[in-house]
Amino acid sequence: MSHVIPKRKVSVHVVLETGENLRGNLFLDFIDVIHRGEQTILDKLNDDYPWFALALEDGPVSVVNRSKVVLVEPGAGVVPRMVRNDNSPVFRRERVTLKLAQDRTLVGQLAMDLPDEFSRVSDFLNFPQNFFALETDEGPVLVSKDHVVTLYPHEKPPAMPAVGGRENVDRA
Repeated sequence: MSHVIPKRKVSVHVVLETGENLRGNLFLDFIDVIHRGEQTILDKLNDDYPWFALALEDGPVSVVNRSKVVLVEPGAGVVPRMVRNDNSPVFRRERVTLKLAQDRTLVGQLAMDLPDEFSRVSDFLNFPQNFFALETDEGPVLVSKDHVVTLYPHEKPPAMPAVGGRENVDRA
């Protein structure tokens, strides 16, 4: 009896907090348990399991500790729908600069799927999912919030609507 569960393979480049670079194939489920569509790389990185399998291109299958992953870049030819669910609502996009450990800097756009009352970057970063997509000029990068040292928004967040005749002034 076979104990193999059918999966889809998707090419990725994984950067660990040690600075080690792993290239290989990540295994995705055909159906994601949360949104019932095809599982994406972002879904896989944000699931409840602390470890995931990665078939290294130059070796065996490794099991990787998700908490040690700084970022994941899709491999060549990976289509956008395999990276992030395009059906997710995006309420606001914001250009940011991220400083990561080991002096790595990324610049790109966050696609924040939060309603206006939670539209600040700090709100987005404080939501429970650890990994988020950053659209850079080179393509999407999935970043672990745990490894972001600082984040600098390039623009001011939208003003909150007036409540009870008083305008909300500070939106830090």
